[in-house]
Amino acid sequence: MKLILNISLFLLCLSTAKAQSPGDTIVVQTFIHDAYTDGNGNTTTSLSSPRDTMAYFPTDTSLTFEKIIMSYNMRCKDNNNNNPGGTSRVGCGAYDYSCQTYVHDSTRIDSILSIQASHSISSFNGTLYNYSVNPVYNYYQYQQQISVINSIISEDSTNIGNGNDSLNFVISTDKNAHKAQFLYTANELNAQGLLNDTIKAISLNILSGNESANFLSIKLKLTSDSIISSYAPHVNGFTEVYNSNTQLTHGINRFQFVNDFVWDSVSNIIVEYSITNSTSGGGTMIAGEQENSIVGIFSSDANHITVSSAQNIDLPTTSMNNISNEVTVSFWINGNADVLPQNTTIIEGYDASNQRTLNIHFPWSNGRMYWDCGNSGTSSYDRIDKAATLSEYTNDWSHWAFTKNAITGDQKIYRNGILWHSGTGNNRTVDIATLKLASNGGGNSYFWDGHIRELRIFDKELSATTISDWMNTRVNALHPDYTNLVAHYPFNEGVGITSLDNTSNQQIASLNGNVNWNYIRGDMLTNFFIETNYRPNIIFYQGQYSVNITTSTVLDSLIATPNTVTEYSIFSNPGTLQNDSIVSVSTNNYWESLSYLFDANGNILSIDTTNIDGVINISQMYYYKRYPMAFQIMSFVTPYGLGLDFGTEGKSWYFDVTDYTPILKGNKRITMSGGGQWQEDIDIKFLFIVGTPSRDVIDMQQIWRPQYKNYNAIMADDIFEPRDVLLNPDATAYKLRTIITGHGQEGEFIPQNHYINIDGGNQEYLWSVWTECAENPVYPQGGTWIYDRAGWCPGQASDLIENEITSLVSPGQIHSIDYGVTSATGTSNYWVSNQLVSYKNPNHSIDAAVVEILSPTNKIKYLRKNPLCSKPKIVIQNTGSTTLTSLQIDYWINNNSIHETFIWTGNLEFLEKEVVALPDPNSLWNNLTPSENTFNVHIISPNNSSDEYFFNNSINSKFESAPVYPPTFSLWFQTNSGVINTLSQVSESSWEFIDNNGAQMYSSGDLIANTQYRDTLTFDEGCYIFKVTDTDDDGIDFWANNDGGGMARFREIGASWIKSFEGDFGRSIHHEFRIENTLSNTNIDKKNITVFPNPTSDYIFIYGNLKNSSKIHLTNNLGKIVKSVDVNKDHSTQKIDLSKLSKGIYVLSIDNEQLIKKIVIH
Repeated sequence: MKLILNISLFLLCLSTAKAQSPGDTIVVQTFIHDAYTDGNGNTTTSLSSPRDTMAYFPTDTSLTFEKIIMSYNMRCKDNNNNNPGGTSRVGCGAYDYSCQTYVHDSTRIDSILSIQASHSISSFNGTLYNYSVNPVYNYYQYQQQISVINSIISEDSTNIGNGNDSLNFVISTDKNAHKAQFLYTANELNAQGLLNDTIKAISLNILSGNESANFLSIKLKLTSDSIISSYAPHVNGFTEVYNSNTQLTHGINRFQFVNDFVWDSVSNIIVEYSITNSTSGGGTMIAGEQENSIVGIFSSDANHITVSSAQNIDLPTTSMNNISNEVTVSFWINGNADVLPQNTTIIEGYDASNQRTLNIHFPWSNGRMYWDCGNSGTSSYDRIDKAATLSEYTNDWSHWAFTKNAITGDQKIYRNGILWHSGTGNNRTVDIATLKLASNGGGNSYFWDGHIRELRIFDKELSATTISDWMNTRVNALHPDYTNLVAHYPFNEGVGITSLDNTSNQQIASLNGNVNWNYIRGDMLTNFFIETNYRPNIIFYQGQYSVNITTSTVLDSLIATPNTVTEYSIFSNPGTLQNDSIVSVSTNNYWESLSYLFDANGNILSIDTTNIDGVINISQMYYYKRYPMAFQIMSFVTPYGLGLDFGTEGKSWYFDVTDYTPILKGNKRITMSGGGQWQEDIDIKFLFIVGTPSRDVIDMQQIWRPQYKNYNAIMADDIFEPRDVLLNPDATAYKLRTIITGHGQEGEFIPQNHYINIDGGNQEYLWSVWTECAENPVYPQGGTWIYDRAGWCPGQASDLIENEITSLVSPGQIHSIDYGVTSATGTSNYWVSNQLVSYKNPNHSIDAAVVEILSPTNKIKYLRKNPLCSKPKIVIQNTGSTTLTSLQIDYWINNNSIHETFIWTGNLEFLEKEVVALPDPNSLWNNLTPSENTFNVHIISPNNSSDEYFFNNSINSKFESAPVYPPTFSLWFQTNSGVINTLSQVSESSWEFIDNNGAQMYSSGDLIANTQYRDTLTFDEGCYIFKVTDTDDDGIDFWANNDGGGMARFREIGASWIKSFEGDFGRSIHHEFRIENTLSNTNIDKKNITVFPNPTSDYIFIYGNLKNSSKIHLTNNLGKIVKSVDVNKDHSTQKIDLSKLSKGIYVLSIDNEQLIKKIVIH
């Protein structure tokens, strides 16, 4: 951000050259409204870049500063104050975002306590791991039935096919898993004499020797399909008629059915054979013949990889250089329901800058699928996401395809060939430099858990039809987009630590960790079939039989998936910016010493302990991550910006940051984070007031790096753990600064007690983190701005808690400091910042300061009680070591030569403050102008002595005068439906008028809900305060409470509204106004200047000597100038047209002579 940096440097050099005297100010500009900056100071308009720049703070060691003030100005984004719809990032947006401002000091080190398990064990969640070094087997229990013929009562047989071909793909006993389906048409069955009756058995002619066909399953299905296709294999609707471990022998092998199958004489029949052999044998040849069309499909393509939360696959990306505007990623998966959902990434790609450009969270711990694709070279990416049910990605195989077209902006997700989710407007392009499968792109986290097969990547957005047509078939050159296929990994090798890309690129993927090879059981195969025009000869048997059906329990054993066990050790790097090192000591593959018995559906029947070769106790190891120190100097939350208007110059808050004096020196990086840096326009200046501080700040220490953490981690001391802190030996006083903000549903809206503890034992400082928001000076806002929150409110700075700990510690000694929260529930997360400030002794013995004007002022922080016409309020502070007991306060408005004087008495110790209400005689207001007034304060004679430091004795504030109303007007007040008591229907809202001395003039008493009241009120001349109080803190017109809308207005008798109050005011309205006789003599009368007619309806004439005057102003009762006229010095009478002004009371003034008269327009 060269513009900002150059301005900052120029201002600093210019200011430093001149601002050498106490009371002068050096201004350092950092952020400006219109600039987003990167870490190198370059201006960028990218929304992905937070505010990040260099600040050039004073370096002159001969200068000291009485105070350092941070000017914090906020303007609606892009100077757009028109956002009635509340669109995020337009104008003031509609959300409350944190603006956390940091000053970075690379000479200091921040550290964060982190936890590392002593061991990582894939697919294991406990802390005590019993293991075996030898394979452990799991067992699956199946029920099989066999039908044995006792006698044949009658029988007919139908023979289909008499060929002499030898077929090895009908029942492939040389495979671990196999399935085949063959079609027999009704025409040929009828032609060969098959009866419209029950089929009881079939037989095949085995040409080879004896082989075992374990878990041989035969199923039949009626179908109207006249063809059978590998693109759409039949999966459902079968009747299982045979299921038994079978020894196939040479010759005719008959398979007697345990379940009858009825043929209807019109349907075609599909016969399916499947086997599962945990130990494969030799091949089986079966007699068959060739047909003229496709009559069968078969597959032994059952292999896949299994990953278990600790493995990943490196995918080469050389062939992916053409991926830019379009991409399609597809795969078959079967997730582990015992582990998912958790934070996972099934595939992630980085660009050359290590920024995410392609990513699929599959799913995240919240159960949502996230498809991120395209970043156009930035750190932001396009995203669509949707919640998925557990059954959609676990316990069965499913096909998923993810597409992106940056030209059309379409981003889509397909499940099993059907569009599952989509998004538009996503035009960021893709550039893949590295790609990982089954983990994040770094290969160190978000590991996926489950089975994967058939990964395909295209440099084109595939159509829905193509995805659906080809998901069940291995991709080949017949695919319509085959030339766009850049990677194809079937993962069907079955062994090894690599997998081959089946495209012409012939790249090799590396399997990292203990990636396991497994296979799908034969009866579960549903895709990747091969078509054939051969089928086996078959005999169908129909008849009546006497049979004996027996049921047997069969166990099938499979080697359990081994666990990858990695042991770690910590090597510390104290005193450096390097993190403590986590070193892998060893990696082994073990088996948990548990053998599971499952039923056929995968349900656990029993668990047995096997041989235990060793035991691993997983413990927690603590280490530290280190960073250049970042001091959080401000935590501010943007307002709910619905309809908010901060004006073209924005609104300013001012914060004393003198405690950061040791940090605000030289060139420092300053950043903003938390979300608000992308929301409103922020202008931050640092005002270095040259002079002597009340006490020197000699050190600023960060106890913990500011962090956002869940209450469980805080209470367990996994974060913000007790820390030993060496206190500066040269200091005499110490203070802790703490800012805590709660977030999450419970963390934000439920108060909790937080504490600071020194050296163990009792909690010396305990307080409730809770902020009342209904008196927020920035109102009305959108959203739920009135709701109280934990440590913050929308549109204001977060609460700062300051605790003096001097009496509990000793200079130069090490003390343990601990922070914590006593309890919390649900989603309670806290941003926490704790800093230790060290001071020297006071620099003055007798010194007092006036530090703030609460009223009258235009500062946004105090607008709830301004403008005013009642007693001014200021804040004084004892800045000397001697107790302050008395003080003379002089105060006046504008350049009035007559000052009011008030003698304050009291008792203030060093740095204690007090709010002082100053008397307001009529003479105080005599010099008031319609607008742009200045209130001045000067203090002298602390304790009737000389003030040792007088540069902090004066202060002033700009302010607008309170409105002026006629002596008699009416109040129209409409209550809403909010009630204190439902039986009495007494409204939550009430009002009163009090005079300048606090005496009540009028009061509403109890009002009834949903009722309009009209009261005519008469006042003497003077200052009055109109107060409205709502006991439920939600005003009389708040959108979220279902109380309806109320009204509060002042109306001039016989004329129009003179004041309408905002109904969404939270807790109260405080409105001060003056009553003046509009026809009384004024300064103008005293100067022999006449105004007539008054009252008027169209024109006024001003007669008198105006030769020394130049401007005539007319101001409404809100202090706004509504008409300005140049004085015609050649005439003694001035005519002014008022016909276009509304009815009401106006103030006439002439130049700076303070000549004022009230004008009434009928």
